[in-house]
Amino acid sequence: MAYPSPPKLNLPVDPYEVGGYHFRDRVRRKILLWATHLGDDVQAVVGTEVKAIGDGEVVWSEIRPGSEKKKNWGGLVVVGHNNDQLDGAGFQTFYSVYGHLMNLRVNTGDFVIGGQTLGVVAERLTPENGWWEIAHLHFGIYCGPWRDVVLPGYKRIEEFRTKTKWWQDPCSFIEQYNSN
Repeated sequence: MAYPSPPKLNLPVDPYEVGGYHFRDRVRRKILLWATHLGDDVQAVVGTEVKAIGDGEVVWSEIRPGSEKKKNWGGLVVVGHNNDQLDGAGFQTFYSVYGHLMNLRVNTGDFVIGGQTLGVVAERLTPENGWWEIAHLHFGIYCGPWRDVVLPGYKRIEEFRTKTKWWQDPCSFIEQYNSN
């Protein structure tokens, strides 16, 4: 798929302060290693506009509410981008992932430009937030194959639907992208 190739990337919210899990933090339940976090949990006030990091095509936009007992993404938007600047070897596809949003302003199939509002940070303990205790933005960069299925926010040890090597540290990825 040939998605747009943004000339530069920006962070999805300002300020960008990780207040929960960082990319690749170990998520523990009790004393056992439970999963590896696949993005940054960014502190943001409820209603903060979340913007596309660059030009792209929306490949996923829906509310995945979960329940109080089984948390989920809430409002989730995934945008496909191409990077024709890396290594001079043609296009590399990557996806920006934005979770825990309400008031989604884009639909699957829409083309977006960098800085366009995708939705806003949802209130805590709501279906749009996915029933998480804290209002925040989950932001990730995924560089694996797009299979038209929802992406996970973490990788459990026994889970095989994603690989940690397909995920990138969001801030480092954006910095490297903009330096090429």
